[in-house]
Amino acid sequence: MTGPLDIPHIIPTIRRFEEWEELASWEQSPRWAFILGGAFDEVAQATGLLQKRGWQVFVHIDMIRGCATDAEGVRFFAEYAGPDGIISTHSAVIGHAKKVRLKTIQRIFLLDSQSVATGVQQVQATRPDAVETLPGTLSEVTGRVVRQIPCPVIAGGLVSSAAEVTRMLDVGVRGISTSNRGLWALPKPARRGGQK
Repeated sequence: MTGPLDIPHIIPTIRRFEEWEELASWEQSPRWAFILGGAFDEVAQATGLLQKRGWQVFVHIDMIRGCATDAEGVRFFAEYAGPDGIISTHSAVIGHAKKVRLKTIQRIFLLDSQSVATGVQQVQATRPDAVETLPGTLSEVTGRVVRQIPCPVIAGGLVSSAAEVTRMLDVGVRGISTSNRGLWALPKPARRGGQK
């Protein structure tokens, strides 16, 4: 990676082929998409389609059917599917992806104080390009995570309104990943919180 990520305030997350085709024609900038699931070949096809239309594509590699997440599996996926980056909950996968020069987003779950502490420790050790926290509606906890880690934070999961998007951005989150199509075209809020 050569510089900081230009993270959009809304990142569509998609799971099915019809969503990939629909998203390819959307106009927004910067244009990012998260692919969460699907078969190996389908994901490679979707990645190519979106990239031809100017999208940066991040694939949740842990959720791809037929894809190994050891070092060789990640290398092969990077060469065959050609995503801009990967998402993973596993520190080892983040390390494998960095070795093949993929951008990396480490997903951590905000389930309780121990899971938050463990997630922050993993991020501090692996140094991904960004972190995705789930669920994406816990503004107070997410704000603490933003202050503790050295990279941008994306919030994902359960965000269902413009007010929730604004609240999360106000605590320093750089973007919201969502499968809620009603939020995909949401204008960028005028107010933004303290960001890294």
